[in-house]
Amino acid sequence: MSRQVIINADDFGLSPGVNQGIIQAYQAGGITSTSMMVNMPGLEDALSLARSLPELGVGLHFNLTYGRPVSDPAIVPSLVKPDGSFHQSPIGLKRDIADIAKELDAQWNVFVQASRSPTHLDSHQLLHQNDPIMFQIMAEKAVRENIPLRRSQIQHSPPAMPDPRMTDTILLDTYGDQEGLQRLLLHLSRLPDGITEIVCHPGYVDDALREISSWLDIREHELAVFVDQEIPQTLQALGIVPINYKALKDIPDERCILPPIQIESPPKPVEKKGSSPLRQRILKRKRMAKIHRLSQKRRKLRRSSSTRKRV
Repeated sequence: MSRQVIINADDFGLSPGVNQGIIQAYQAGGITSTSMMVNMPGLEDALSLARSLPELGVGLHFNLTYGRPVSDPAIVPSLVKPDGSFHQSPIGLKRDIADIAKELDAQWNVFVQASRSPTHLDSHQLLHQNDPIMFQIMAEKAVRENIPLRRSQIQHSPPAMPDPRMTDTILLDTYGDQEGLQRLLLHLSRLPDGITEIVCHPGYVDDALREISSWLDIREHELAVFVDQEIPQTLQALGIVPINYKALKDIPDERCILPPIQIESPPKPVEKKGSSPLRQRILKRKRMAKIHRLSQKRRKLRRSSSTRKRV
């Protein structure tokens, strides 16, 4: 089995300086993919750069902690402070599932209307890894839109729905210290078979970034790592194939139809006769999930058969 790697730079669109660093790393062969924030001051610059580099994989970096929502703050009240900006700390915070879904759809729509369909879906500050409700909402979105979702290091099992496509492995580390490059090269030498995503945050510090983020100098230190020519040279020497998330999106433009996300509501009296609407929806979702799994299995068998023929 071959080894393939997606090296994804987060925070595209955060500021012009961050954008510049990400593009420089891509052109140097140090990254293969990026994920874009659509509510940040560097968005227009990021869109312009992405249009000029159509081979760069660009996903949606779902953000609920920096800046203001794309939605009207009045319709997502659990996500915002009184001034309409996002809560920055999740401590003691209970986000409403309906508000999360609304804002995810709003950010998705901004991305699609301004650019192209995202190659994948991930989240700022690992929101969907740390919060199982966030994972469920994003997993459902990924399945509906037929795009991959960034793998979570924490196992979450959304009820009665197909699993979204993900890489086989994800590697979360930072590379801003003096040993950053050597640590990255060590990771590459130990890469397992299959597809691995390596996450990084290269960029230049500018005034816009200083007003938003506390991650400053580390971005420039990581940039120095990911423009180093040892990265593409090592990939070639080890026979590791650099790819982006387009490689996982093997069924273009085929969306999966799922029932609407179930929103929590006050409990209702149990119906003693017949089957309740909720029960019917759950059974329907289970049937659809089974059909989707069987369909995926058939596609895998066809691809396997095709590969054997080519060999």
